[in-house]
Amino acid sequence: MYATKSNVIIKGTKDGLVFYLNDSCAYEELLAELQDKLQDHPQFLDGPLMRVTIHLGHRYLSDEQRNELRDLIRAQGNLIVDKMESLVVLKEEMEQARTETGIQVVYKTVRSGQVVEAPGHLLVLGDVNPGGCVKAVGNIFVLGALRGMAHAGVHGNRGAIIAASVLCPTQLRIASVVGRPPDEAENKGREFAHVNGDQIAIAKLQQLVHIRPELKALCVSMVNRPS
Repeated sequence: MYATKSNVIIKGTKDGLVFYLNDSCAYEELLAELQDKLQDHPQFLDGPLMRVTIHLGHRYLSDEQRNELRDLIRAQGNLIVDKMESLVVLKEEMEQARTETGIQVVYKTVRSGQVVEAPGHLLVLGDVNPGGCVKAVGNIFVLGALRGMAHAGVHGNRGAIIAASVLCPTQLRIASVVGRPPDEAENKGREFAHVNGDQIAIAKLQQLVHIRPELKALCVSMVNRPS
């Protein structure tokens, strides 16, 4: 006999419980297994309230289905759904990101002495050389090497980010926070800079939607942007 793949995986963290839900099985099958799992783990249902994060993967759920999930989990005892995370980006979210924020695209290398400014987000399809400068009210994405200066969130948005294929600038600035990443010799591929506390931190680009989930729709709209 072959082992049956579990549609519901529950893991404990310091912040509560994380439910990983299979995104390829039928919704009714998922609900039934979730209910069985909760009943098989009575230790979750005692004590103070425990927050639950649900990972939906690529599964789309309507508002009614989301509420059904919340009600099922809450009815079992002391569990409360704190948030649901999904990799699905709705068409409406993509269009809203495009129309509300605006993306200025630069199809060239920004050379020494040049300054490029954007009233929204900035996408550079090229390098930013030493001595070059890029500024944006929103976020900055460089599909090339960033070796000059970059200033995102120029009007004070500390949630802005600066991303590049090679992130080795002379200076990084997000809102009023100034920082500088490691030397180029230490560069490990595509990375982005973001404000963490009162400092600029560097992370792998794959972590962007986890650290800044509100940017998911914007990133997808950039990838699917008409040329």
